[in-house]
Amino acid sequence: MAAPEFRESTQRGRDLSLFPAVQRRLFSERLEARKRSPLRKVPHHTVIPVVLFIWLTNDTVVPASQACRALRTYAQTTGRTNGARRQDNARRIVDQFAHPSATYHQRRTAQLLIEHGEKTRKPDWEKLHSVLTALCSPWRTVGMPLLERGIACPDMPLTVTDTIVIMMAAQQLTSRLRAEQVREEDLLEARALHRVDWAQYESTRGQKQPECATPGFFAAPTDTEARAREQVHAYTVTLAGMLGITAGLAARARVGRLPF
Repeated sequence: MAAPEFRESTQRGRDLSLFPAVQRRLFSERLEARKRSPLRKVPHHTVIPVVLFIWLTNDTVVPASQACRALRTYAQTTGRTNGARRQDNARRIVDQFAHPSATYHQRRTAQLLIEHGEKTRKPDWEKLHSVLTALCSPWRTVGMPLLERGIACPDMPLTVTDTIVIMMAAQQLTSRLRAEQVREEDLLEARALHRVDWAQYESTRGQKQPECATPGFFAAPTDTEARAREQVHAYTVTLAGMLGITAGLAARARVGRLPF
């Protein structure tokens, strides 16, 4: 929450400070988010995506300075989750990339590697790229170039290399946000760009899902908190792109200069 506002008294001294109306509304939104949670005690960092979601969708409730602090906290807590959540995240990634011909060993190896990378915050990108490639395109033939399979839509497939680039960009952006090395004006510019991109995505995701080669890839979350997390994640992808992080990594990947 932002600090309450000073109020000068008609008498000598001052009256009690008062939170502005927009902050009182934000406090109410946070209380509602806590009520929806099945947890008896909701950790502070789990409410941050709700604050950022409000900032992304409304200009009057959360000021930019407050969003900067929320993004710093969001970056500091990224990846800090329990084993069950890490396992679920890893399983979803494996399910998206796994070819029907992939073996149990390939699936299990990929899942454990993803979980370990999230737990330590130090993914082995080279090994992860190799394992996910084998999981996604398991028909490697000795002496022949690898025919790499993509997921999502056939007209714009997402490859393993694309995914690793996005993950590496997210890690670099997180480091910048933790150190408060992203300017407020860049955050606002990325928000404006995100709003346009997100509106376009929302208008077409229902059409893309039936054509998608990967079941559930474009499915919308069913609960409020999941929708907030989804949109905040999409914003960070836009921010990393606008700052040139993603383009730089993609250019290096095209000439084979990334770790993997």
